[in-house]
Parts: sequence; structure tokens; C-alpha cells
Amino acid sequence: MNSPKQRVLLGVLLVRMDSVVPTDTLINELWGRNAPDKAINALQAHVSRLRQQLIEAEPPRANTPRLIARGSGYLLQARPEELDSVQFRLQTTRARRQLATDAEAAAALLRRALGLWRGPALDGGSHGPLCAGVAARLEEERLLAVEDLCEASIRLGRHRQVVGRLEELVSLHPQRDRFREQLAVALQQGGAPTVRRLRAPEGDRGALGSAVRQIYEAGHGRGGPWALEHAEEEGVGDHAHPREEGDDLELVRLRRRVEQLSAEQRSMRADLDRLTALVERGGAAQRRDSA
Repeated sequence: MNSPKQRVLLGVLLVRMDSVVPTDTLINELWGRNAPDKAINALQAHVSRLRQQLIEAEPPRANTPRLIARGSGYLLQARPEELDSVQFRLQTTRARRQLATDAEAAAALLRRALGLWRGPALDGGSHGPLCAGVAARLEEERLLAVEDLCEASIRLGRHRQVVGRLEELVSLHPQRDRFREQLAVALQQGGAPTVRRLRAPEGDRGALGSAVRQIYEAGHGRGGPWALEHAEEEGVGDHAHPREEGDDLELVRLRRRVEQLSAEQRSMRADLDRLTALVERGGAAQRRDSA
């Protein structure tokens, strides 16, 4: 499908799958405020070409096309299980349930789920408000799945294998604390001799140094050869920063912040699990009704 407009059209119809999408909504998604004078005619032409492409992809449905006109809009007929997004959510939900008890199985499910992604959500490009919101939520779900896969790799002792990927992720998403925390753990537990690759965003080096120091001290105690060797380079360890009276309060504050972020992530995952469960129940109910 080479036409950007037809990709956007397919995206919004999939977002509202099995629901009539009004013509005005489709025009807004495709053109926004720059709609042509004969926007309805242009929309009809895009719908016709998209319908033909769907028929060419599924010749047996030539007499029962998926894309049909209904009332003052258009409807795309599909079942939830036919969508990659639904399969992705089902597999990531199952993976999260197994992460604590069977990291190997969780990692396999997460790799399979992430393998369904062939590019940006809803094929990237420009979207109207409806598709843009859905694309942002799908991208957040993808990043959460990547975080979980890195977590599974660390739980399985694959620290050295995951370091390179985490370095790339920290660079691409510097504000996602979990990637930075996972990289710190992977470097330390994987026996990395230095933390100079672990760079915080400009202006945030102090917070990252404290986080790395806490992780190191939790496993090895204060001082230690790892901290001494690189104290001058990174400003990590007691020899670089003599312990002062306010350090304990700062550690308490940072631990509380980490706990808060973890709670927020658990809440977000719970919301995603509830959403997936609703999709599953809706799909099951629809199959019963059509049986």
C-alpha cells in the first residue's frame, strides 16, 4: 500500500473496527484543516482504492468485501484476533504473568510479541487526533514490552548480552528511568569494569551517579575495588565524594523516588492488563453472538 492517505484511512478504520466511522471523522483524520474543496469525493476515491486492495489481498472475499459503506460513514469488518495489536497485547499480558516465575517463557513470549511490529504504530506518518492518540498508546505498550524483555534477560543472567541493547535504548529514550536502571544493573552484575558508558542526559549526571552508587553498594558494600578504580572518572564512590551528613537524607529521597516510579509502572501495567481482558471478553462475546 503506497498511498499515505490510504494507510491513514486503513488505520482509522482499524481503530474503530466493526463500527461505522462518520465521513466527517475520516476527512478530519486524512486532511485536518487542509481538506480539499471536494473532500467527500476525494474520500470516496480513497475508499474505493482501499477496498480494491483489500479484495486483491483476499480474493475469496470479493463478494463480501470487508470495507463497506453504511449510513453516513464506512465500516471495516474484522475480528479482534485478526489484529496484530490484539495479539501483541495478549502475548505481553501472558508474559508479565510469567516474568517472576518463568523468565525464559516470558522472554519467548515477549520476543514473539515484539516480532509483530514491522515499523511505527499505524505505519507512522501524519495522523489525525484519533490515530495519533492510539499510535502513542501503542508505542508506549511496545516500550513497556521492551523493558520487560530486558528485565527477563537480566533475570536469566544474560547481563553482558543485553548491555549493548540497553545502551542504545538509554540513548534513544533518555527520560525512561527503567532503561537506565536496567543498564546500571546489567553493567554491575555482568562484571563490567567501568561505568563510563552509562551517561545521563545533560544536567542529570548527579542523579544517575547516585543511582549507580546505590545499586553498587547494595551488592558489594561501600568502597570496593570497582568504586575505587573509577571514582575520579565518574564521581561515583566515597573517595570521589566524602560522605557528608546530608547523604543519608538524599539516599532516602532517591529510594522513595525509585519506589514511586516502580508503583507507577505497576499501575500502568495493571491498566493495560485490564484493557486486554476487556478486549478478550469483547471478542469472545462477539464470536458467541455470530455463532
